[in-house]
Amino acid sequence: MADVASTRPAILIEGLTKRYGSGGAAVDALKGVDMTVWPGEVVGLIGPSGSGKTTLLKCLGAVIEPTAGRFTLGGEMIFDGGWKTGDLRALRRDRIGFVFQAPYLIPFLDATDNVALLPMLAGVPNPQARATALEMLTALDVQHRAQARIAELSGGEQQRVAIARALANKPPIILADEPTAPLDSERALTVVKILNRLAQEFQTAIIVVTHDEKIIPTFKRIYHIRDGKTYEEAGEGRAI
Repeated sequence: MADVASTRPAILIEGLTKRYGSGGAAVDALKGVDMTVWPGEVVGLIGPSGSGKTTLLKCLGAVIEPTAGRFTLGGEMIFDGGWKTGDLRALRRDRIGFVFQAPYLIPFLDATDNVALLPMLAGVPNPQARATALEMLTALDVQHRAQARIAELSGGEQQRVAIARALANKPPIILADEPTAPLDSERALTVVKILNRLAQEFQTAIIVVTHDEKIIPTFKRIYHIRDGKTYEEAGEGRAI
């Protein structure tokens, strides 16, 4: 654990497997993944294409159902041979933030409304949702672009708004899939610095799937995934 006060993992994965298909056509994408991420950590997940990285994120994000194994989020059992929560949509909305390679922002809304939409879907009144959105945009240092339409934002600004949206419901978990891929070196390192700061500030556990060699040296802990299994190693954890 690095700089973590809590003694309870934010994410605990034990023997997680995912099989696609059946019989002779079956493909084992995950073959018994074990992984632990603590509150306030940003952990790298790296591996070649087809190694199971995205499948693992989809399982943790309750987008697809694992075949076997178990995992907990914030100490709550989410999957143990089957789903242990009755409302996966609410789980994804309230407990898990998602950041993707592309921002996937709504072009006809401004930055504030893009961030406020998630709390409003969770039942938060419009004024409070917009106040939360501005708080998150301020944390990402893009509050001056709060009323800008998406087409008016730079690529780096769009990714910051996407991160603000992921944080809008203050989830304990953020799953980031290649969040710096479209960015140049300077902007990529800025995004990673922001993720580390926000992880500490909100005690959020963040898993970053990446091929980006620019940011790999910044992780204090790294999980390699090969042939559907994970292997942990200490990262360089260079200051950024």
